[in-house]
Amino acid sequence: MKILAHAGAIIVLYLAFSFALFLGLQVDPLFGNIGLVAVGILVASYVYLAFVRK
Repeated sequence: MKILAHAGAIIVLYLAFSFALFLGLQVDPLFGNIGLVAVGILVASYVYLAFVRK
């Protein structure tokens, strides 16, 4: 179950990253930058909650 949860989280992070790239390349670069910062915060919180804090 733990492996599936990690796989699901990685898939969601990948989709968020792809959407941020879409926003940056197709809509407006400012939205892409905001999206990439948000994805960075999500990745940092995932690493902290999943691996650092035990």
